[in-house]
Amino acid sequence: MLIKPLFLVVEDDEDDRDLLKLAYEEGTYDCELIFAEDGQSAIELLKQLHTPPSIVLLDINMPKMGGLALLQQLKSSSDWKKMPVVMLSTTAHNDTILQAYSMGANSYIVKPNSFRDLHKVWDSVYHFWTRTVQLPSRAS
Repeated sequence: MLIKPLFLVVEDDEDDRDLLKLAYEEGTYDCELIFAEDGQSAIELLKQLHTPPSIVLLDINMPKMGGLALLQQLKSSSDWKKMPVVMLSTTAHNDTILQAYSMGANSYIVKPNSFRDLHKVWDSVYHFWTRTVQLPSRAS
């Protein structure tokens, strides 16, 4: 049995999580969305899941374990290294962007300043990763 694509959002800012949930709820998206508040919580959540998420949306600046540290763990793990990781951060420094790509990030998006633009970003990410590219099926 096939199940819906699962998006794991790793984001420490409650307002950003709420806005992303709202953008998700306002559309007709055939996927599931789960959240972790930092890299450490994301690792704990990933260990509990039977199958890995279809994609990870990952903030950079977080307490406990930041996004780049989590990215490094994901890409060095045999269980998680093939999961697409989209960095979604307010950090727009070229050095950070280059570092994320060199560590295996599949894309890097600078968080927009408005809900309208965030909704457009979510819509684009969703459609690209569920309709444009072919991901392996998540079998139950």
